[in-house]
Amino acid sequence: MSPQSFANLLSIVLAFVASLFFCFGSAEMKSKDIGTLAGTYWDSNPHLRAFLVSLKADYLCGAFALCFAFLLQFFANIPGTIPTEPMFISVPSGAMLAASVGAVFGGLLYAYRRWVVHTLNKQFARGLRNEAP
Repeated sequence: MSPQSFANLLSIVLAFVASLFFCFGSAEMKSKDIGTLAGTYWDSNPHLRAFLVSLKADYLCGAFALCFAFLLQFFANIPGTIPTEPMFISVPSGAMLAASVGAVFGGLLYAYRRWVVHTLNKQFARGLRNEAP
């Protein structure tokens, strides 16, 4: 497998990881959650806030992964940017490495997603304390 083929394959895997993050926002919502979000509250809706925080984190991770995948694919298709000598003895070994890199990249994005959710929740908690009379 040539480095260009590997870069194309890796970009496809990373784009798949990005699409998974974009899907989390809507896929994780259950009918019970929809009912909770549709309920009325006098002052605020903490369920909507939690949903929007999670959705924002998913979209940030998905957008980062998708942009990185497209950038990788762009450079892989510019002639002369990536060497043309074979990088792997067999195609399955290159495919396995691409899938492994994609899994690690997805894991790092998931950890980043958790950090974003935690940070945003801390910001909201701090903001609510500052607004209390």
